[in-house]
Amino acid sequence: MVSFTHTTRFLLALSAFPVLATQAGSSPCEVTDSNACTIDSLTASTDDGSVLIYPGGDTRCAFDDYTDTVTTFESNSTYFFQVFPAANQDKKKLLLFFQGGGACVDKYTCDFALQCQLGSSALITTQATVTDTGIMNRTLDGNVFNDYNIVYLPYCTGDLFVGNKYLEPYESVYNQALGNKQCLGQNQGMYMNGYNNTMAVLKWALENYPDPEQIVVGGYSAGSLGAQMWSAYVAKTWEVESKSTKFQVLADSYVGVFPEYKVAASQLINYYGGCGLLGFPDAMAAECEAETATVIEMITSLMNEAPGAEWLFIDSIADKTQRKFYQLVLLGIAGYPFTNLLPADEFYGNLTEILDAYSLVMNVSRFNIDSEQHVWLTGNDYSSAKDLEGQLLGDVLNAWLSGSSNSSSGSVGSLASSQVSSSSASGSQTTAPTETPVSTTASATKIPVSSSSSSGSSSKASNSGSQTSAPTFSSSSSKASSDSNNGSQTAAPTATPAGTPAASTTAPATTEPTVDIPTYC
Repeated sequence: MVSFTHTTRFLLALSAFPVLATQAGSSPCEVTDSNACTIDSLTASTDDGSVLIYPGGDTRCAFDDYTDTVTTFESNSTYFFQVFPAANQDKKKLLLFFQGGGACVDKYTCDFALQCQLGSSALITTQATVTDTGIMNRTLDGNVFNDYNIVYLPYCTGDLFVGNKYLEPYESVYNQALGNKQCLGQNQGMYMNGYNNTMAVLKWALENYPDPEQIVVGGYSAGSLGAQMWSAYVAKTWEVESKSTKFQVLADSYVGVFPEYKVAASQLINYYGGCGLLGFPDAMAAECEAETATVIEMITSLMNEAPGAEWLFIDSIADKTQRKFYQLVLLGIAGYPFTNLLPADEFYGNLTEILDAYSLVMNVSRFNIDSEQHVWLTGNDYSSAKDLEGQLLGDVLNAWLSGSSNSSSGSVGSLASSQVSSSSASGSQTTAPTETPVSTTASATKIPVSSSSSSGSSSKASNSGSQTSAPTFSSSSSKASSDSNNGSQTAAPTATPAGTPAASTTAPATTEPTVDIPTYC
């Protein structure tokens, strides 16, 4: 039997953090023909030091505006991004940081009805949100990014920031088996619009920070993959090689361990419509569209576009969220409950193999933590995390950013995969600052979602204000919906694309089975 309640809860762990009350003191600006919202013309909020920018145009989130009074599900089409300008308008350092927030993987998960039926446990973030914690916390003593201009890219499209297609409304046997039938028949398609959103943010960032001396492109969870995928485009757009700009990529808690003996990672990128948009060389774009390119092949090809870059990967060696996403891709939703996760030592071995391959072509550092926790940089105590060698994350980050580190910073794969400690395997490792750990028992009644209820430093970090929704311009929201309805969305096919192989392991059987799914309330 497929237990949908369990499945939705672990997918939420792809960093779909809770949406809180509207942030007080936000300083918003709406881009218009007469107002480009230049950073020099804006006054940062006295609350968190940020400004919110609504770019309009082709930007939007996955679904049109909707509020369900039964499930508390809410979607908002309006997209915006957040900017933390450096003190004294110093533009030497720039961080482009991609938010995490879930992912859908096929037609059974990429649909409005399912997200609505699951209410507060929707698989993806369906509204743009802001943050002021972790490396975005300007009041945090010792924060290594306090002197950076930070452009924070919210994530509300479920497509790893690379989507460029429209999915027609779709309801499957899973929707019929779930409760909350008021969510059915809403006739809402899904806008995989991550590409347009990211392009709008990067265009603004280039106009306002055209010549930084140092650029870091980073992200956490799903945003980590987004940062990796956009790295070559950023390097080319800012001309980092010809300008000798210090260029770095910071990837927190997603390397890309996929069951590629079953399906290549490019299958997912192609499903989102992103293969031809990310700066891949022509040959690699073709392999991506053919769904034969592995994650190593795709990322290596992007690394080669900026050979002078430096990369840092931060990962728990037994990261449960990455291991569970592996099982989802391997077995599909119909394979739940996943009674046996990918073993921690195998995950660490695969992670090490990937990073070793990257190290052959790129200056790659890694910070491996003896934990099952997912995501580190969004917690206010991120700097105190220790790697396998006892180094502090704050110290390693500071050295890496300043150029005093080397490619063996943190753990560099010298430890064999069999050396994953018993504390990770047993789940006794203390949790990270950003979310409640997920139970190790796959057959447990419930898998908790990301929350602020964990004890100790985790609770403190979460309660300090993780993700908050932003004030919405009614005109901007209307414009976004109007633009999409007028066909401004690029590459909008009229049906789910036929290119996905019938044998793909990211979906249930081609013939939808009759399933017994408990009502979710």
